[in-house]
Amino acid sequence: MKVLLVEPSRFLRSVIGSIFVRYNLDVDMVESAAQALDALQAPPDLLCFSLELGDMRGTEFFREAQRRNLVGLFPALMVTSSTDKAVFDEAVAAGITDCFPKSDLEGLEQYVEQWQRSATRRLSGRVLLVEDSDTAANFCTDVMVRLGLEVTRFRTAEEAIPTLATDDYKIVVTDFVLEGLQTGLAVILSVRGQEGRKAETPILALSAIDSVARRVDILRAGANDFVTKPVVAEELSARLSNLLMLRELFDRLEAQHELVKEMALRDRLTSLHNRHHMDAEMPKLMAEAQQQGTTLSLMVIDIDHFKKINDTHGHSRGDEVLIAVADMLRKVCRGNQLLARFGGEEFVMALPGATIMQVGLAAERLRERIEASKPGGIPVTASFGIATLVPGESFDRLFSRADAALYEAKRCGRNQVISSS
Repeated sequence: MKVLLVEPSRFLRSVIGSIFVRYNLDVDMVESAAQALDALQAPPDLLCFSLELGDMRGTEFFREAQRRNLVGLFPALMVTSSTDKAVFDEAVAAGITDCFPKSDLEGLEQYVEQWQRSATRRLSGRVLLVEDSDTAANFCTDVMVRLGLEVTRFRTAEEAIPTLATDDYKIVVTDFVLEGLQTGLAVILSVRGQEGRKAETPILALSAIDSVARRVDILRAGANDFVTKPVVAEELSARLSNLLMLRELFDRLEAQHELVKEMALRDRLTSLHNRHHMDAEMPKLMAEAQQQGTTLSLMVIDIDHFKKINDTHGHSRGDEVLIAVADMLRKVCRGNQLLARFGGEEFVMALPGATIMQVGLAAERLRERIEASKPGGIPVTASFGIATLVPGESFDRLFSRADAALYEAKRCGRNQVISSS
């Protein structure tokens, strides 16, 4: 990407030019406004010039460049030694993108860093383009492809709308006036009527009719942004980039939100789900069992003499035992079965579709495996209590019966499986 720097001072050309070089930008340097006007015949990607140019003031130079249609589609930055606010206001009024004091070029560098990141950012994803004009569609497609996007184009709303439910689009771009009976409003309303995340797909509307009422109608229908035809490539590129960046930020925020929710439902030490997750999910499993007339069994597991393990070997070794037992339980948990660390050294497993006999056999195999494992060289055993759901029973009652069976296993000598009657 190319920068044109206009600065009479050789020293300042070197200082300011080094900012652009740090961000891998090619810099053409000239000393005067006259040289700059000649250089602008080959438009740069960014223009930076001083207020004091010797042959012309910077604002005058910029207005002359505007008169010759040499600027307007790329950022124009001015640097100045003045701290007079009137100078900065004049720059803004002239249409200059931004103005920075030479005494503190940190602001200029921040702008360059963000601009370079945005200008070189490659987009990805599939665009739904609804546009009946071949000329406009080819123009928009060319801009989107250069950004890194894949384009699927339809001429009418009637053709495009059915694909919303079956295809995944990262953004929708639609003209307002289309072939067929439906307009772009139908496309917008159909996107917003989709289920789940598809309803949040960003929408950029196009229209050759530039009226406030039309824009309001389009935005009220659910479009995120609006571009007036004829479309300018730089504007289309910027608006697409902004919409997709916002979508990615929202996706990232939602992913982080889901991660926080998931972390709140997991035990930090073993990574198993915790009691809150079990309490939330068990009513669903119980309702399914009741409706389908199938069985649902509960297994409660408690590591024997765990306090003694901590007292004898230390809490870090006790944690190793908990992690090892959790891993053994995780490996046998299948499908829609639930497994949670219920607290301390106690674990709970829910087994939909399993009879008391099947759960008893599975518990016995687990008991043997735990006894044989000796995690960290420490002899470990576990006691098991099991119970099967009876019609109309609550989770609290089911758990109480399995827990009572566990208590009986411990009372009878530990390291055994007891089922609830």
